[in-house]
Amino acid sequence: MTQKLFGTDGMRGVAGEEPLTMPTLKRLGLALAQQLAQGDHVLLGHDGRESGETIAAAMVEGLNAGGIHADVVGLAPTPGIAFLTAQGPYTSGVVVSASHNPAKDNGIKLLSADGSKMPDAEETKLEEALLSLEELPAAGGGECRRTKGMLGDYVAWLRNDAFPELDLTNWKVALDCANGACSQVGPRVLKAFGAEVVATHDRPDGMNINQDCGALHPEVLAALVKQESCCFGLCLDGDGDRGIFVDAAGRILDGDAILAGLCSLMTKSGELADSTVVATVMSNLALENWVKDCGAKLHRTPVGDRHVAAALRENNWNLGGEKSGHILFGSEHGFRGDGLYTLLRVLSSLQKLDIPPEEFAKGYTDMPQDLWNLPATKRVPLEELSRLSSEMSAVDSELEGRGRTVVRFSGTELKLRLMAEAENDELVQSVLERLHSAAEEDGILDKT
Repeated sequence: MTQKLFGTDGMRGVAGEEPLTMPTLKRLGLALAQQLAQGDHVLLGHDGRESGETIAAAMVEGLNAGGIHADVVGLAPTPGIAFLTAQGPYTSGVVVSASHNPAKDNGIKLLSADGSKMPDAEETKLEEALLSLEELPAAGGGECRRTKGMLGDYVAWLRNDAFPELDLTNWKVALDCANGACSQVGPRVLKAFGAEVVATHDRPDGMNINQDCGALHPEVLAALVKQESCCFGLCLDGDGDRGIFVDAAGRILDGDAILAGLCSLMTKSGELADSTVVATVMSNLALENWVKDCGAKLHRTPVGDRHVAAALRENNWNLGGEKSGHILFGSEHGFRGDGLYTLLRVLSSLQKLDIPPEEFAKGYTDMPQDLWNLPATKRVPLEELSRLSSEMSAVDSELEGRGRTVVRFSGTELKLRLMAEAENDELVQSVLERLHSAAEEDGILDKT
């Protein structure tokens, strides 16, 4: 078993291979039970993957063996499980999902009692328990219940509490569910606000999640929005915690564009706390310039929504996110990413300010940027890669004021990510080729 089980977004890998095997997952459930009190309750849900039920069952078996009661919702988005965990009698939540990854993959996201992602320190304790040679004690006595109807509470909260004044009557909204966790609840939420919903990729068969659809392929929904004359569109990822927008003209709005539009709206309404937007190092320089033009400032964090959430918590800020479409709204929404909530929040703000949807983030354009994901042989500190480190310094010096680079290892896959942005596409590609060559010279790339 690998010595590093949890990455930037939980545990992830190929279903049926370590660490996502039934014995290891049962042991993980038992290890989690040891961190809780006897008789506590844990809520579980999964996305649309074939392996979801089996993995959830293994976790339940371990939890029950440790004296913990488990409520299983079934097909449910990560933000729904997070909300229900925070609102219910639960000391933890478990989401079985690999988000945007292909169907063969799966993963485990662990939530604290407030619905937020489990802190690194607690995940480390679980890793230590799993990797320990000592046998974990099994108290037994836990029970399992099926509670599929609970998602109605999530829908009711969005409709009646979060956005009670939002009215989407006469709105035709397109929704790409990615054949994932929102396939059932997504259309239900929008219809609750009176919208006419044009849903697509809402028939998960266990193997079609994220397959040429969803947040990774917004061009598919863009075509549907124009074909069906929709007012707006939302592309979700496999577990529903992030989304990409499409406007009536088919314009695709990623996380940076969404943050830009929200910065404008929240600045106008006086809602942007401390005039600050939080984004990661991967967000485009164009966003930084847009935020400045709004009279606000951009605070950057390392990659990962948990880092964005930490910055929001520490400073009482209320807007942040990632280019991937993962948007956070601070304490008012429990620092949770939620594609459906983000769409409703934007539409609600537009209605309150009497701004037509086509004006959202109008004029925002990324500076040319590209990201190369290269298979790697291992993860090492970048300073140990002498050629790559030297080339990074040289490039950043040359690009000063005209672009930038970000080089990092993925936290969820064994890949080296090279990102560059500059004044034109030719310069971007030239920079990436230089970084790629340097990485090859360091021998870090997997050429098999």
